[in-house]
Order: sequence, then structure tokens, then C-alpha cells
Amino acid sequence: MLQPADVPRRLARAVRQAAVLALLMLLSLSSYLAVLKWRGDAAVWVTRTAWDRHIPFRPEWVWVYLLPYLVGPVVAGSLSRPTFAWFVRRGLAAVLASLAVFVVCPTRTVRPTADGLGDGTTAALYRNMVGIDEPPANAAPSLHVSLTCLLALALVRDYPRWWPAATAGAGLVWLATLLTQQHHLIDVATGILLAGALALPWGRLLSEPEA
Repeated sequence: MLQPADVPRRLARAVRQAAVLALLMLLSLSSYLAVLKWRGDAAVWVTRTAWDRHIPFRPEWVWVYLLPYLVGPVVAGSLSRPTFAWFVRRGLAAVLASLAVFVVCPTRTVRPTADGLGDGTTAALYRNMVGIDEPPANAAPSLHVSLTCLLALALVRDYPRWWPAATAGAGLVWLATLLTQQHHLIDVATGILLAGALALPWGRLLSEPEA
């Protein structure tokens, strides 16, 4: 049972973990964009398939797509110290593995035009997002999907009863990557596979240190 004297310590740890994740997200995004601008239009594989043509374009889902940048640090702050370390190790591994793939085998998506979206807040947010993430490369595996998957697994690791909410939340973010045309089915599938592989308990490098 949590004692009153433990509250300040727990709160300080939560704030620290949230700040660390926010910093890691910023560094990961910076590395992602650096590779994106460097490789540019060098994509050797367009990941869009015939199935992707049946997925509608819904720019309003950009709010769900960007939600992890706000929710992620909050979730990280709620994690226990061992689980937070578990997530950080695998998150960094996912970033490094994805960047290596982007360099060796550049991929890209087919993004619809933003013309005709109007001048509302959603349209402005969508245009700003694609303006930063241009050209539409670094497609597979989707790092957005991989990190969201790992964060959901970390949450379930500490709070097993929350698995329906964690699964639904991650699933909505993955759906948003498709409906905003930021990614295609292959990108999402490979992102999930990467996260799943990293979550498996193998290798001393990603394992927790022994007590």
C-alpha cells in the first residue's frame, strides 16, 4: 500500500521519466528527419499495395496520429522503474534498427494532395505535419507504430488489467497512420513485427540487469 511519505518520491520519479521520454522522442524525431532529408527521394520501394487503395483518406485522424506525443510522456511517468527501463532499451533499439533500414533500403508512401482541405485547424495541422515530414519516405517499418506498440506493451507489463485500453489505444493510432495516408499496410505490419521481435525476452543487451 502506498504510504503518504512515498507520494513525493513517486511523483518526482513520474516527472523524471516523463521528461526523459519527451527528450528521447525529440531526439528520435530529429534523427528520423535527418535521415529523411539526407536520403530524400532515394526510395527504392513504394510500399503502397492494391489493398491500400481501398483505405479512405481521413485527414481529421491527424489528431489521433499525433496523440502519442502528448500521451506518451504521461504513460511513461506511470510506469515502474524496471518497466520504464524495459521500454527505453527497446525503444532505442527500435529507433536504431529502423534508421538502419531507412538508410540501406529507402521506402516511401503515396501521399494524397492536401489541396481542398480548407482553412480549418485540422487542415492547418495536417499541412504542417506533412510539411515537416517531406518527402514521404522512411515508410517501412513504421517507427510511429513500433514505439506505440512497445509503449502499450510496457503499460500492460505494469497494469495487466489495462490490456483492453492499451490495445485499443495502440490500434487507433495504427489506424490513424493508415487513414492519414502517412503509412500503408506494409509499413504498419513491419512496425508491429519489429516491436514484437524486440519485446521477446532474448539477448543480454535488452534484458534488465540482475539484482
